[in-house]
Amino acid sequence: MKVIEPKQEHVDAQHRCLPITISPERAEALAKQDAAVEEAVDRLISDQKILIDPAHQQRQASTEPVAFKLGPNTYALHRNFFYFQNAPSAEPSDGTVSISLQWPCMEPLPQGFNFADNADSSKRAILITVRHLNPGRITVPEAMRRSILPLDPQNDEQEADPLESLDQRFKGDAIYGGLTPYFANLDAIERYLLARHPSNAQAHSRENARLLGKDWYIQHKSTDFPSSVIKCDNREIADGLIVDGNAVADDPTVQRRASCNHQFALPDRELVIEMSYARAFLPDWQRLEQRVDALLTPSQP
Repeated sequence: MKVIEPKQEHVDAQHRCLPITISPERAEALAKQDAAVEEAVDRLISDQKILIDPAHQQRQASTEPVAFKLGPNTYALHRNFFYFQNAPSAEPSDGTVSISLQWPCMEPLPQGFNFADNADSSKRAILITVRHLNPGRITVPEAMRRSILPLDPQNDEQEADPLESLDQRFKGDAIYGGLTPYFANLDAIERYLLARHPSNAQAHSRENARLLGKDWYIQHKSTDFPSSVIKCDNREIADGLIVDGNAVADDPTVQRRASCNHQFALPDRELVIEMSYARAFLPDWQRLEQRVDALLTPSQP
C-alpha cells in the first residue's frame, strides 16, 4: 500500500490531515495515466503542434518556491500548492492563480499526487482562486459590496428576487466567531418561482426552492463593505459528510454533499479570494482565511 500525507510537521495534532492509503492497483493505474499524458505531450512537442517556453518548463520542474506576480506584488509558493500542481505563469495574463489545500491541515498534498486521484483527498479538497483586481476598473470594496447585491440594484425586479436580496432573508445570531447568517426565505422563494413558472410545478416546488435558496454568512470588518461573504447550500439540506475530529467520511444516508462558495478580501494587496469546499468545513472558515492570508505574503523584491 502507498501512504500519502501532506507535509505538516508544524500543524497541531487537532488539525493534522490523516494519511491517505492507496492500493497498489490504484497507484499503478495512476502511474500509467501520467505516463500516457506525458507521452501524448511529448508527441505534440515533437510534431511541433505545441510550443514549449523553456523558462516556463523550468518553472514546472522547479523544486523551489515558484514566483508569480499579481498586480504590484510578487508571491512565491512551492509547486504542489497550485491547482493540479501546475506552476502558473510568472505574470498571469488574467490576474488569477489557483491553489488547492486539504482540510483540516490547510496544507497541499505532496508533489506528484493530485487531490482528484483519491476519494478521500477529494472530499477534503479546498479549491482556491486568488484574483487581483485592477483598481482602475473595480476596487476590492466595490467587488465585495457587489457580492451581496443583485446584478443591477436599481432594477426593481432584480431587487425583488429573494434569491439575491439580502433584505428578504432571515438574519440570525452571529456564529463561528463572527459570521452573521442570512438564511434564505424559502416561502418567499416559492412564491417568486411560482410567479415566474406558474405552469411548472417542479420549478416552483419546495424542493427546488430549497436547492436554489442558498444561505449567506457575512462578516463585516468595516462598515463600508463585507470582508467575507460565504454562500452555502440551504440549512435544510444535510451536510452529506460526517466529521469526527480530523477525519471525514461520506454520510451513507445522503446522496450529495452540501457545499459553500466563500469570498474574502485582502484590500491591502488588491486581492479577492474565492474558495469552494464542503459545508461541513464552514466552522473553520476563519482559520482557512488566516492560512491563505499567510501564504499570500508578498515576497521581498
